[in-house]
Amino acid sequence: MPKIRVSMPELQRRALLEVRNQPGCHDVREVAINRVAKHAENNWSLCVLRAGAADANTAARAAVHVQTVLRRDYDLLTD
Repeated sequence: MPKIRVSMPELQRRALLEVRNQPGCHDVREVAINRVAKHAENNWSLCVLRAGAADANTAARAAVHVQTVLRRDYDLLTD
C-alpha cells in the first residue's frame, strides 16, 4: 500500500497528537519533523522539542514509537 504524502505542518500536527496519546506524555508541548536529506527508506524523523511536564526520557521514547508507527503510513511531501 502506498504511503500518504503530507506537508510538514500536517505531519507535525499528527505526530504531536500521537505522542500526547502515549502514557505519561499528555503534556508534551512541541515536536519537530526533520527532513532527511539523503536518499533513505523514510524521508523524515521525529523528535520532542518541549516535553512540558512530561519526563523527557519518556517523551523521547514515545517519539521513537510514534515515528515507527507513522512512518508506515506517511511520507513527507517533497518540494
